Amino acid sequence: MNAPFDLVEVEPGRHLHVLVEGPEDAPWVVFDHGAFGTYADGWWIKEALKTDHRVVLYGRAGLGWSDPAPEGTLPTPDFHIADLQRLLARLGARPPYVLVGHSMAGLRLHAFANLHPDELAGRIFIDALNPKFLRQKGGMRALKSLAVLLRLGRLASKAGVLRGVAPFMGDDIDLPRAQRTEKRFQFRQAQHWATALAEVTAIDPIADYLDPAVTVNSPVSVFSRTADGGENANIVKSVSNQGGYGRLFGLEGETHTSLLNPALAARIAREVRYMTRAMIPHRPSRLPGTSMRDQTEIGA
Repeated sequence: MNAPFDLVEVEPGRHLHVLVEGPEDAPWVVFDHGAFGTYADGWWIKEALKTDHRVVLYGRAGLGWSDPAPEGTLPTPDFHIADLQRLLARLGARPPYVLVGHSMAGLRLHAFANLHPDELAGRIFIDALNPKFLRQKGGMRALKSLAVLLRLGRLASKAGVLRGVAPFMGDDIDLPRAQRTEKRFQFRQAQHWATALAEVTAIDPIADYLDPAVTVNSPVSVFSRTADGGENANIVKSVSNQGGYGRLFGLEGETHTSLLNPALAARIAREVRYMTRAMIPHRPSRLPGTSMRDQTEIGA
């Protein structure tokens, strides 16, 4: 199966698969999928925002149609952040950005905030992992258990076992047919399992860039399938206590993946719009048939 969207060169000879939609002069929003996800997990968020935001869905190095990380490079959260910045630079993106992360992408949202706080207009955590969990008793045990499942999945994919299972994979978010087919295709690819495993085993919970004690005051919204919001609820409290914008949506009855469905994507989009209105200066839209210079002269 060929890459459905663009392959953008981030380093000589190395490309990342990316879909960008939305007005060129609009605020930028980046969706980061979970450990075993794909760009398509953010499909409905993109659809809900593409009229007035520039939305980026992409595959991290080695996942989907993106080339692997350079040989000998561990796919750590800080590597992926550096890779994302290379991608955004090639796309001509303008910070500050709103970052939306699902599942284990929560680690990268934390790391990005610790490393580049001035480039953030806000963060939205969707049932996302907090590094504080990994520093608690049992946290790394859970991560190691996930690694075991990924190893088994990799072996099953190499043996061809998953070919018969992939067509019956669930789809909690009712993706368009093309994206659903792509996800099922990736499910049976050994490289996808191997890359997810490499990401999980490369996590160092005590890395400085994952320090959960670092205070970042840009807006935060948390969408969780538990009423209390889990570990990320503390970020909401921290931001709110300092007079900033923090909101928590405890959505009992949803699943880890159904939080990405069309109805909830519309709620996530409302949070993004609040953040960009509050944090990004207004940029007038370009009039059809005019340059920005022409428009400035028109308004003079």
